[in-house]
Amino acid sequence: MGSSNAGSGSNAASGSADAPGGIPTAEPAGSPEGARRSPGPERRIVVGIDGSAPSKAALRWAVGQAVLTGAAVHAVAAWEYPSLYGWFAPMVDDGFEQTARRTLSAEINEVLGPERPVEVRESLVLGHAADVLLEAAEDADLLVLGSRGRGTFARTLLGSVSARCAVHGSCPVVIVRSDGTATAPHRPTASPATAAADEAAKAAGAAGAAEPVVRTKDWQLSLHVVEDRDTTRVHAVLDADGTVLHSDARSRRNPRDTPAPQVGDEFAVGRALVDLGHQLLRAGMHDATDRTDE
Repeated sequence: MGSSNAGSGSNAASGSADAPGGIPTAEPAGSPEGARRSPGPERRIVVGIDGSAPSKAALRWAVGQAVLTGAAVHAVAAWEYPSLYGWFAPMVDDGFEQTARRTLSAEINEVLGPERPVEVRESLVLGHAADVLLEAAEDADLLVLGSRGRGTFARTLLGSVSARCAVHGSCPVVIVRSDGTATAPHRPTASPATAAADEAAKAAGAAGAAEPVVRTKDWQLSLHVVEDRDTTRVHAVLDADGTVLHSDARSRRNPRDTPAPQVGDEFAVGRALVDLGHQLLRAGMHDATDRTDE
């Protein structure tokens, strides 16, 4: 996960800013009293954590920026059940959340050590990384993410957490590379569709036109569920206003569990719908990028 940039303040990074070699522990220049900010709205820097080298570089950069600006650091990690994790395993404590929590704590301890120069809060949230980070950064001064270094084709095919956050984030986003260098903050801008809608609304208001037209659409979803002994298979088809998406998913009952067809249906259908959701998000990112490049 990654992106980062100083929210505001004279020491904010710009252009191709380099993170400090180590985390600064001294107060900013000036007298001890003058270095402290007067009481006011809390400054907060959100940083995405996933245990990778870019993530650690992003955390180090975020803490250095927090020392300079007097902000608190909010370290956020997201976790999900693996897409192939199925009903075939006993429905007990699976350890996915615990593993993610250990990764979060271990990275913070490795990067910062026992003595932390700024306040650091930790959050572990179930959900897709981009969704979790965008929500966590809604009222933040800055969102910092680590660059995964994918090429253009991979970003288009797999989707990029940092790219999505940069496009949809409500605060400046900084992306930090493994070597500690950071991009200039990507400041949120209105999407082409939103900008066009705003201009249309202004024109309508200036002309004294009637209320904007409200359109409704019906997207058709079809679910074909097949229960075959201990296995449930689902084929989902979504007609999204002419764009048709398909998804196949399944679940399998553990032989030790009591037969419960409804549970198998819920797992299989849920997986198919999650996959359709990811396809829609990737399509939206692709379309938004194409519009931006025009």
